[in-house]
Amino acid sequence: MVQNVKIPKPQGVSLQLLKYALPSVVGMLIVGFQTIIDGLFVSVGVGALGLAAVNLSMPLINVLLAVSIMIISGGIVITGVAQGRGDEPLVKGYTALTFVVLLATIFLLSFLVWANLDWLCLFLGADDNVLPYVRNYLGIIGSGFIFYCIPNFTEAFTRLRGRPNMVFVSGTICCLVNVVLDYVFVLRLGWGVSGAAIATCAANTTAALVLAPMVRMGRIRGSLREVWRIFYNGSSELFTSISAAVTTFIFNLVLMRVAGYTGVAALTIVCYLNFIVNMSIFGLSQALYPLMSYQLGARNFPGIRSLLKWSLLFSACIGWGVYLLVFCFRGGIVSAFTEGDAALMLTTRTAVTWVTLHYLISFVNIIASSFHTAVERPIESAVIAVCRSIVFVLIPLFLLVPSVGIMGVWLSMPIAELLTLGVSLPLMRRTLRRLAE
Repeated sequence: MVQNVKIPKPQGVSLQLLKYALPSVVGMLIVGFQTIIDGLFVSVGVGALGLAAVNLSMPLINVLLAVSIMIISGGIVITGVAQGRGDEPLVKGYTALTFVVLLATIFLLSFLVWANLDWLCLFLGADDNVLPYVRNYLGIIGSGFIFYCIPNFTEAFTRLRGRPNMVFVSGTICCLVNVVLDYVFVLRLGWGVSGAAIATCAANTTAALVLAPMVRMGRIRGSLREVWRIFYNGSSELFTSISAAVTTFIFNLVLMRVAGYTGVAALTIVCYLNFIVNMSIFGLSQALYPLMSYQLGARNFPGIRSLLKWSLLFSACIGWGVYLLVFCFRGGIVSAFTEGDAALMLTTRTAVTWVTLHYLISFVNIIASSFHTAVERPIESAVIAVCRSIVFVLIPLFLLVPSVGIMGVWLSMPIAELLTLGVSLPLMRRTLRRLAE
């Protein structure tokens, strides 16, 4: 019998998902607003060069984050299946195994970033104007990345333990700490983008410490086979994040060529808005993982089908709701970041108007990818991720930019999500049919 585990039973999955998803989504929204507040402080304290430096750094940061999410997601899947089978020692052992694998991998990657920092800044597209800002920001985030990503681990395994409300509490604390430290480091002390990076790492570490007592670990269980399962089951999340990083990298290169750092700064502001939607639906996905894995372990296929249906409904509310808010208040949102910079304001307003169209359909593809990860179908999940983040983005990008210029960048995102529906919907139907056999 599993002790101290509050994963709900297979009936009433809509209420179960809501119970788990609501604090998770609100927590992720807080993280999203935290990122936006970071951007506001950088825009006020540093300006367009600071915003451009943050966005130029993001492809590498997203790659590192992709690796950590891969390990955490893969660990959650195998731990959730063990929990569904009622094996508590194995649950604690797999939690410990995931933590050790995460630490070892991130420490190695952080060392590689520190050892190759200057080359990485140039590779990411920094010119002479923005290079010092990129070096300062990326040097702090990349070299100490464990402090940046550790809340992902504590949040995921706290949620698995049936304590989703604590994720909301830790997110709130993280946001408040980050705002205070941003104000002190960026505005009062004048540390610029370095201060923003330090504030983010310190706030994330605080959030992790809040949740650390909720994570239950025992003696490490498993062998190289379980390590392989962690990487295999989480590989789709790796592809999802790396695909997004590759696309951002290419967008930055294209924008630096056609619009300079003003275009990159505009993309940074759009990415802050995208972050709200993506993190909210990611929060829903994180709530979906333990519930779906539990149903898979219990072989309750009607419950799996119902969870997917309600996940799509809840995520639709997020995507459409944020789109309407941005559409109605985009003028004020853009003005808050541009600080009277007329060129940046005009470019950003156009970008926000067109890019946010993809919120209306992207939730289907995100949930489809997460669903396949949760039921141990990482290949299908990876296919969806690569289609929406690379293949169907780059095709319109390279076709449209030569003819319509910067507008081709903004249109490529909604076009990609629309094309990906032709892949994700058939894959979901096929997977549901196979699970029911």
